[in-house]
Amino acid sequence: MTKLIMAAFIGLMLLSGCASLSQDACLEGDWAAIGARDGADGRVAETQFARHIAACARIDITPDRAPWERGYTQGLQSYCTPLSGLREGEAGRPYRNVCPAETQSRFMHGHDLGQSAYRQRAYIQDIAHEIAQLQRDTMTLSGNTATDADAIAAQKQRQANQNEILMLRLQESLARAELLRIEREIRAFRAAL
Repeated sequence: MTKLIMAAFIGLMLLSGCASLSQDACLEGDWAAIGARDGADGRVAETQFARHIAACARIDITPDRAPWERGYTQGLQSYCTPLSGLREGEAGRPYRNVCPAETQSRFMHGHDLGQSAYRQRAYIQDIAHEIAQLQRDTMTLSGNTATDADAIAAQKQRQANQNEILMLRLQESLARAELLRIEREIRAFRAAL
């Protein structure tokens, strides 16, 4: 059953054109170095090796699993660090559950800090986008009033937009203060490494 699932997965990879390696890399066959790169990138072992199988199958080469795994394990040593976790989190990348138990908690501490900063920055961007949209909407309300009722309605909407912008600016200010707190925590985290 597992071989059937792996074969289906490889078939899908071939059909999707998702090649993980070039023909030259398959021919060269430095599987330890390829594994080290995959581990250092934090790739999921089974998924990545299946991609290599699919990529090299096009030229009838079978990747050598044992040296690849040795390289992968070495590569994970450079990936599964607190600083790497922080970088991954700040980039918004999810944790792929690849670190060994002895390094996972420190990696996750950095990752969680980075994710907090990433989410806070995204929240601030969302608020800024919403403010800009309300400002654009307010500008379009300035001219097109055919009747007095339209002018009154437009004035009410402009006032509602301005009130909403004020509330959003307050939220943005609070969000920026929280981001500063998170960034201080990140600096302290880096200093302690």
